[in-house]
Amino acid sequence: MLKKCMSLFKLGQARVDLILDTKELKPGQNVNGYFHLKGRLVKQIIKRLECDLILHNTEDKTEQMIESVTTIYMSKELASDGSIEIPLSYQLPENLLSSSSTVSYRFQTRLICDNARCVDHDEITICS
Repeated sequence: MLKKCMSLFKLGQARVDLILDTKELKPGQNVNGYFHLKGRLVKQIIKRLECDLILHNTEDKTEQMIESVTTIYMSKELASDGSIEIPLSYQLPENLLSSSSTVSYRFQTRLICDNARCVDHDEITICS
């Protein structure tokens, strides 16, 4: 019963954080880092980890998925006090516009567990 209430209010669900070596990149450059998964309060079964590159345009207030960075299917148990690190290596597309006051980029990461989902956003700057 307590476990159901906690999941209903998203208390104690696992967390994900994308740790990047650098946040200033050039089009076509390799992005390196890792996903840090951290357990909280109750053990959970990790089903999937997804990460997308998103372009945000403040001028017309739109968001566009540039491409899927990675999708990792798994069935791993994450203990309440446990953590998992999953490496990331990804090459940015060559045709990205430079970041500006109207154009920004971010990695959107989703961690899908039994009946829960955790989302993380990490902004990057694209320099020409």
